[in-house]
Amino acid sequence: MFKLKPLASAITLSLVTGIAVAAAPGGAILQNKVIATYSDIGGKTYSAESNIVEISIREVRKATLTITQGAEQQVAMIPSSKVYSVHTLTNNGNVSETFALAAANLTDGVDTLDATAVKIYLDANGNGVLDSGETTPITSTTLAAGASAKLIVESVLPAAIAVDDVLKVSLDATDSKGNTASSTSADGSPDLTDNTATITFKDTNVDFTPVIWEQAAGGNCHAYGVVKKNLSWWDSLADSDKYIYNGKRGRLVTIASAQENAFVLNVAKAQNSGTLFIGGGRKVGGGAFFWAKPGVAQAAWDEPFAYTNWSTAQPDNSAGAEAQTEMYTDGRWNDIASSANKGYLIEFEIDCPLPSVAVELEGAKDVACDGEADGAFGTERLAEMDSGQCAILRTRATNGGKSLAKGVDLHYSLPQYASYVANSLTFGGAAKTDAAGDDEGKYDATLKKIMVNAGDLAVGATSPNAQFSVKID
Repeated sequence: MFKLKPLASAITLSLVTGIAVAAAPGGAILQNKVIATYSDIGGKTYSAESNIVEISIREVRKATLTITQGAEQQVAMIPSSKVYSVHTLTNNGNVSETFALAAANLTDGVDTLDATAVKIYLDANGNGVLDSGETTPITSTTLAAGASAKLIVESVLPAAIAVDDVLKVSLDATDSKGNTASSTSADGSPDLTDNTATITFKDTNVDFTPVIWEQAAGGNCHAYGVVKKNLSWWDSLADSDKYIYNGKRGRLVTIASAQENAFVLNVAKAQNSGTLFIGGGRKVGGGAFFWAKPGVAQAAWDEPFAYTNWSTAQPDNSAGAEAQTEMYTDGRWNDIASSANKGYLIEFEIDCPLPSVAVELEGAKDVACDGEADGAFGTERLAEMDSGQCAILRTRATNGGKSLAKGVDLHYSLPQYASYVANSLTFGGAAKTDAAGDDEGKYDATLKKIMVNAGDLAVGATSPNAQFSVKID
């Protein structure tokens, strides 16, 4: 039987494409072709290639921007201070992209003030804190496909802030094609308000009642309290900074005297508290103790102990691991490892209300030296006066401060070429003698000085006028 022999045998088709395992980048061109291999009846091999079909990858520009820290804050109303929010920008597209960044004050029905300056920083190490090496503001950032960056928005507060004022600051990221990164909430759902930090200013947010060491009792006006949380020393230090009282942020308690130690101990006893953390810590292992400050690097603590009340045989740095401090129920101190958990004593460094006295002096001519003013009193120069003529001067003090001004004394020293007119001194319209010790006023001829004791001045009070005459030599 005659058989037809095939012209080619064992034809194999190979598909060659440009598709890689990793996700294709936008703009990439994938070239596709087919190669056929075959042989003839004599065993000789051949190949043939198809035409090329190209596949281009569409560029996808897509990004999300999420606020990850500081969306809702309550902070102390400290004029000209700074507040921060942290945002995460993610390039969900398939091309590298440079995003233009813009942070701005918002104005709506809730916002009541604006930051004086708003800046954006790249959080290079991603720790959510503006570190010393991250202080150059940025207006853009470039992200590879799939990459993320943390951004810190810094808002500088105005000089005037009131309780319950609200500041709103937003962050936007726009790619090179004008697309704005979408905002997402914590669960990934769309939320157009999610990149707005809302900061409410408070003078108090504590859920306990601090006790003020009153100035009248020899105190420093600071307020002290007990925070009954079960935290490590380091967590207590950070936690204390979250509390605000009378406009001041908290810190772990610092103690500068036996009197302050006794006051703090009484605060602790009133709360039926046990052993509590205080703010002392070593900057280096086995080194001297300093008072720690929230938000300040350990190496930068700069308040050494000026007073100590260590318990017997303390500090002993047991096992070389005790670098923090606690107060026992008898007021004595002990060094302790930071891993222990307990409550802590908190301090708010409130400024003492102080008096502030202003003094006013007025004059009028009395040419005849008869004790009667020739015209109205004023602060202008008494011009063109001659030797032998007199001037009447009167002065008073006003307390414009925030607390009682005690023992206000008015002192007037005669200038050259002027003499005091004897027995001309009055206070509140009543005549006073020139002698010392018998009433509020006196004249010291040796010092050529008039002195009047105006007494105590309450807040907003003004003393009576002290009046006297001087004669031109």
